[in-house]
Amino acid sequence: MITVQIFCRVPRVVLLVLALLATYPMPGIAQEVRAYLSENEVALNRRFVLNVEVQGTQQIQGDPELPDLSAFAAYLGSGTSTSMQFVNGRTTTSLTIQFQYQATTEGTFEIGAVTVPVEGRNLRTERLQIRIAGAPTASGRSRSRSGDGGVAAEDLFVTATPSKTRVYVNEPVIVEYRIFTRVDVEGFDVTQQPSTAGFWVEELPLERGPVEQVVRDGVQYASRVIRRVAVFPTSAGSKTLEPMLLEVQVRRQRRSRGFGDPFGNPFGGLLGGGLFGGRVALGVGSSPVDIEVMPLPEGEPPSFTGLVGELTVAASLDRDGSVGIETNDALTFRVEMSATGNIRTLAAPVVDFPQDLEVYPPDVSERVEPTVDGVRSRKVFEYVLVPRAPGETVIPAIELAYLDAAQGTYEVAASAPIALTVSGDAVEASTVSIGRLRTGIDLQRQDIRFIRVAIPSFHPIDRSLVGSVSFWSVLVLPLFAVAGAAAIRRHQDRLRGDVAYARRRRASRVAKGRFARAETLRTQRSHREFHAEVARAMYGFLGDKLNVAEAGLIHDSVRGLLSDRQVPSDVIDLYLSCLEDCDRQRFAPVEPDDTAMQEMLDRAGQAMTDLDQAMT
Repeated sequence: MITVQIFCRVPRVVLLVLALLATYPMPGIAQEVRAYLSENEVALNRRFVLNVEVQGTQQIQGDPELPDLSAFAAYLGSGTSTSMQFVNGRTTTSLTIQFQYQATTEGTFEIGAVTVPVEGRNLRTERLQIRIAGAPTASGRSRSRSGDGGVAAEDLFVTATPSKTRVYVNEPVIVEYRIFTRVDVEGFDVTQQPSTAGFWVEELPLERGPVEQVVRDGVQYASRVIRRVAVFPTSAGSKTLEPMLLEVQVRRQRRSRGFGDPFGNPFGGLLGGGLFGGRVALGVGSSPVDIEVMPLPEGEPPSFTGLVGELTVAASLDRDGSVGIETNDALTFRVEMSATGNIRTLAAPVVDFPQDLEVYPPDVSERVEPTVDGVRSRKVFEYVLVPRAPGETVIPAIELAYLDAAQGTYEVAASAPIALTVSGDAVEASTVSIGRLRTGIDLQRQDIRFIRVAIPSFHPIDRSLVGSVSFWSVLVLPLFAVAGAAAIRRHQDRLRGDVAYARRRRASRVAKGRFARAETLRTQRSHREFHAEVARAMYGFLGDKLNVAEAGLIHDSVRGLLSDRQVPSDVIDLYLSCLEDCDRQRFAPVEPDDTAMQEMLDRAGQAMTDLDQAMT
């Protein structure tokens, strides 16, 4: 058997004929499907590829049905490639679909069969086995390769370091994600955020500075903090923060040929590596973070707020309460709470207002200020008070209890009491609501009932018709009608003669129709068709706006075309991100819920709206 691969120039007509022939299975060539891995052993948090090869065709009738790998791997994306070979005078074709994953759990696992629809049949691949090794170490002695472009696992990795691993419920834990590298990193993207089930999360700001040189286990690395978060466990028990997965762009250096290889190809960079090296994308991730959450100690005070950390309470009036206050004057009573823990969960304080004060429900505002050291929060309650009786009265102190995590004991924060001196005449108690929060508006005066409150309309007598608006409206209306008809005719002529203009005008209408069809497919059973329809709507909208064929749109060309039209980079990134998410979800083994699909519709609609405004 002789196998010949063609790399020379071929006339376009010949290539077209070969492509048309390759679209259909050749007589006598059986269609077979097989699956294989890019590597059977991979390091934890590194990338591997599940290849599905279909022989005898270059197209399939649907998306392959993938096994569920979520127990040990995270889905990243997919791609396809085709090949054609002449073997003993016969043409063989094949289609290879590559599904990229990132290993998330250590151990040995089985990958189930992949079902591929081909020519009305469902072909199944054989089962595969993969071994995921432990997290990389920085000892420098073990140089096991992970298959990611020849970069060793210990030369590039990410760590997640918690400030504490044993905390109380609602006690903040600062988690710092840091990247360590001994290779040239050009950038990275987060492919999967850690699952935060069982935690309240607040993002913390990063200090911008130069890359640090850090010695870890006797080996020097370039290092930088890439994310800092404060997490608050919401219940007791053992909690785990899942790994954060990254795709890192690494500059790979050219391997020297040396003098012992006189026939080496100095232009191998066209195929990877080469004279000046190349750039490869590596998948890395942090290890899971285990946190033991203890229940709150027994004997909590009645005024306990649930806050774990530090708390201060202050109360004040907008006016001096000792002078110048009369009955029926409105006052603003302000209660401010400042804390170092999670203040968002604090409810309104219980205030024992005096009975001769009318109290309205408070306005609530809060501000969370993430700092380098953690989270500092402030919550403000503002009540409107109306005194209804003269005399001396006191708003008592407000007491709120919290847990001091360092000491493991409950403490009480209290405000100072506020004295009021009210002058004036007393208001009858039957006409007001005092000593409690008002929930509506009371009728305080019943002695006058208005028969009519609307102002009547008057019309002048003996008014001239020429001076009326109606006369001139009827006179000018035909002129506006003629101008409108001319504008409509000119618009229709342009639609028939200008294809680009017609496509731009219909872009939004066609996209809305496809979005409506996607809405009907928004079920877990039809989630693949749903994401395919959303992607078609976005590609169609983009093709109509740019007046290009949808089939020729790829991400790199889209970015270039939009950049040439001065579209902001954030609008382009959002649009391409939605397209990538649609592609990822079409092949994702886990069925998204209704909320996730609705969020996908909202994001896609916002991306199209932003793009439309940017190109207007």
